[in-house]
Amino acid sequence: MADLVKAGKVRYLGLSEADASTIRRAHAVHPISALQTEYSLWSRDVEEEILPTVRKLGITFVAYSPLSRGFITGELRNFEDFKADDVRRFLPRFQGDLPKEC
Repeated sequence: MADLVKAGKVRYLGLSEADASTIRRAHAVHPISALQTEYSLWSRDVEEEILPTVRKLGITFVAYSPLSRGFITGELRNFEDFKADDVRRFLPRFQGDLPKEC
């Protein structure tokens, strides 16, 4: 990827869903401009290692699903509100011991 930047074919490099060690290794090869990772009230694990790493390296953090995949919007009242092909029906956080009422 660094060669593509040098060749002018790519302007910036970014990562998605990388852990802190991967971010550091990639950044050592070529500066990483942005990291895209899930971050919401429900998914805050990035606060431990990821956010300090990107701050230290000057990498932009782009949060996706800040509304917890729709959970905290108030639009979802029941598990059955998901359409049959909705990926959230298969995500662990919407399974198991969670109540059917959202």
